[in-house]
Amino acid sequence: MYKLTEGPFIFMQPATTEVSREKKRLSLTLLCYATVYLVWGGTYLFIRLAVQTIPPFHVVGIRFLSGGILILFFCLVSRRIKRLPTLREIAASVFLGTFLLIGGNGLVTLAEKKVDSHLAALIISSTPLGVALFDLLLFRKKLSFVRWLGILSGICGVAVLLFNGSSFGIYLSPEILLVICALASWSFATSLGHRIKVYPDVFVNSGIQMTFVGGICLLLVQSIHPLSPVHFTSFSRSSLIGLSYLIIAGSTAFAAYNYLIKNEPAIRVTSYAFVNPIIALFLGIVVAGETPKPFLLPGVILILPGLFAMLYGDALLRKNGR
Repeated sequence: MYKLTEGPFIFMQPATTEVSREKKRLSLTLLCYATVYLVWGGTYLFIRLAVQTIPPFHVVGIRFLSGGILILFFCLVSRRIKRLPTLREIAASVFLGTFLLIGGNGLVTLAEKKVDSHLAALIISSTPLGVALFDLLLFRKKLSFVRWLGILSGICGVAVLLFNGSSFGIYLSPEILLVICALASWSFATSLGHRIKVYPDVFVNSGIQMTFVGGICLLLVQSIHPLSPVHFTSFSRSSLIGLSYLIIAGSTAFAAYNYLIKNEPAIRVTSYAFVNPIIALFLGIVVAGETPKPFLLPGVILILPGLFAMLYGDALLRKNGR
C-alpha cells in the first residue's frame, strides 16, 4: 500500500514505513517494561549489599554520577544529542531528579542500612497508590470506587506488614518512615513527569538527571562527611558488586523508566510494582537469608490485589458492561 506525502512535491511512499516505525516503538516500549520489571526487582538486594561497607549517600552519588556519564556517552556516540539542553531543561531535569533519585532512591538506600531489602521492596510496591493520590491532588483526576478500594487494600497491606502481633511500634521505625517518605517522593515525581518540559530525548534527559543530581549529591555529602583513602580500601567485594550493579543495570533501568513515564500513562508504568516485589522477596529471603516478617503473607495478599484493582479494575468493569 502507498500514501501521498505532503510537501512541495507530491509522491508516493510505502505506507509500511509507518507500520515499521510503530513496531519499533512498540518493541522499545516492551523492552523498557521488561528492563524495569526485572532489573529493579534485584535493585533492593544490591542496595543492601552496597551499603554494608559504603556510606549510603556516597552510594547514591557514585551510582548516579557514574551511570549518568555512561548514558550521556552512549547518547553522544549514538548521536542522540541533537542540540545542547537549555538551562530551563536542565533545571527541570534536576528538579524531577531530586525527587526521584535523592528523595526516592536516596532515602531507600539510607533506610536499607537497617531495613531488609524485601520489606523495602514491598512498601515501595505501593507506588501506584501514591501516583493515583498525587494525580488526584495535583491534577484533579477523579478516582473510581474500585480504585479507592485498591488504595484502601494497599494501605491495609502495608500496615499488616508492619504489625508484629501486638503493636506497630517495633516495625514502624525511623528507617521504615524513610521508606514511606521515599515512596511519596517517587510517586510525586512520577505523577508530575508528564507535565514538566525536559530535554525531548528521554535517554539524554535521564543522563542529565543522573549526572547533575549524582554530582550535586556527591559534592554535598563529601563536604559534610568526606571519604578518606582508608574508607575506599575497606569497601567489601560484595559492596563493590552491589554498587557496580546499581551503576550499570540500575542506570539502564532508570533510563527505561524515564522513557515510559514520557510515553506511557503513569499508572500503567507503575505496573512494575507487581513483578518487583516477587523478585525482591525471592532474592531477599531465599538468596540473602533475610527473616520474613510475621504477617508477610497477609500483607502481600492485600497489597497485590489492591494494585491490581488500581491498575485494571476500571477496565474490567467496563469490559463486563458495568
